[in-house]
Amino acid sequence: MSRLDVPGRITGLDTARAVAILGMIATHVFPLMQADPSGALTPTWVGASLTGVSSALFVVLAGVGLTLLTKNAVDIWASRVQLSLRAIVLLVIGLLLGLVGSSVAIILVHYGVLFLLTMWFINLSKRALAVTAISWVMLAPFVHGVLTRFMQVQAGGATAYAENWRLWNSPTLFDVVQEPGLTLWDIFFTGYYPVISFLGYILIGMAIGRMNLTKLSTGMSLLFFGAIGYLVFRGIGHWLLTDPTFVARISHTTAVPVDQLPAMASTGAGINTDLLMGAPHWFGLAVPHSGAPLDIYSTTGAAVGVIGLCLVLTRSGLLRTVLFPLSATGMVALTAYVVHVLITAVWPTNWPQTMQADSPLWSDAWIMLGVHWGIVLMIGLIVYLAGIRGPLEAMLRKVSNVASEKH
Repeated sequence: MSRLDVPGRITGLDTARAVAILGMIATHVFPLMQADPSGALTPTWVGASLTGVSSALFVVLAGVGLTLLTKNAVDIWASRVQLSLRAIVLLVIGLLLGLVGSSVAIILVHYGVLFLLTMWFINLSKRALAVTAISWVMLAPFVHGVLTRFMQVQAGGATAYAENWRLWNSPTLFDVVQEPGLTLWDIFFTGYYPVISFLGYILIGMAIGRMNLTKLSTGMSLLFFGAIGYLVFRGIGHWLLTDPTFVARISHTTAVPVDQLPAMASTGAGINTDLLMGAPHWFGLAVPHSGAPLDIYSTTGAAVGVIGLCLVLTRSGLLRTVLFPLSATGMVALTAYVVHVLITAVWPTNWPQTMQADSPLWSDAWIMLGVHWGIVLMIGLIVYLAGIRGPLEAMLRKVSNVASEKH
C-alpha cells in the first residue's frame, strides 16, 4: 500500500500543503508586478493569485493538522505537552533561520506561537470551536485596527509607531535577548504575520479538522463556500478602488500614484499599509498582508477553497496518482520550507518585485522559480520513495513522542 493511501492519511491535505509551499516559494522568488514601456503596472500571475493566499493556506492547514493530531487524545494535558514541545522546536528553527540572511519573512516563529495558543482550544466541542474560529476571523481585524490606531496616538503618529514598534526583520535569537518586549509586540501585532490575525486562520483549520474530510460533500462544501468568500470579499476590495475619493485617500497616505494603486493593491507589493492601519479607509482594503478585514476574509476563503478542491481532486485514484509528486512534497512541508529559505540565503534574487516587461531578467526569474520548485519536489519524491519521513518532520515526531513516553 502506498504511504499516500495508508489508513487515516488524507492525501488531499498533503496536496494542499504542497500548494501552500510552492505558492510561498513563488511569491518569494518571482516578481509580483510587471511594467510595460509606458510605466503601467499589472500583476504577474504570481502577484494576482498567490500573495497573501499561500501563507494563509499554510496556517489553516496547520490548524487542520493540529486537530487530526489530537482528535483521539485521551489525555488532553499530554497532548498539550506534545504541542508545546513541537512549538518550541518550531520557534527555535524559526529564530535560527532569521539569522541566515534570507530575504524571506520567516513564518515559523509565529507558527510556534500559534501552536502554544491554540493548544488550549483542542478540547472545545465541535460547535464551540466553529463559533470561536468564525468569531475570531471576523472580529480580530477590527480589534487589530482599533488597537493600532490607539498605539499610533500613543507613539506620536503612524510613522513613529511603524518605525519604532516593529523589528522590520524576521525575529532572531538576538532580538529575543536584546529586545524581548519589541520582539513580542512584533510577533503579535506589527510583524509580517501578526498572531492576532493569524490565530483566526489556524482556528478555522482546527474547525475544518473536526469535519468528515473523507466525504465528497465536505470537500465540495469547502470548495464552494471558500471560493464564494474569496470572490465576494476580494471583489468588494476591487470595487471600492473604483471610487475616486477612496483611491485618492489611499494614494495620499501611501504616496502611491493613483494609476499604480490597483496593481499594488492586488499584490501588496510596493505599498506600505502600516500607515493606513486603523484609519477608516483601511477597513475597505483587500491588500494582501495588510491585515485589513477584507484581506483576512478573502484569504481565509481562498485557503478553505483550496483545501476543498484538493480533497475533491484526490478522491480520484487517477488524479491521486498524477498529483502524487505534490502530495509527497506536502508530507515534508517543513523540511521543504527550511530548504527553500536556506537556498534564498546562499542564492538571493537580484531583481525587484516589479520588473519591466522587456527585462532580460525574466528568464532568470523563471529559472530561479524552477530551481526552487524542482528541489522541494525532488525532496518530497525521494522521501516518499524511500518510505521515510522528512528529517524535520521526523524530529518533530520524535520530540512529541518524548511527551507520550512520559505519560
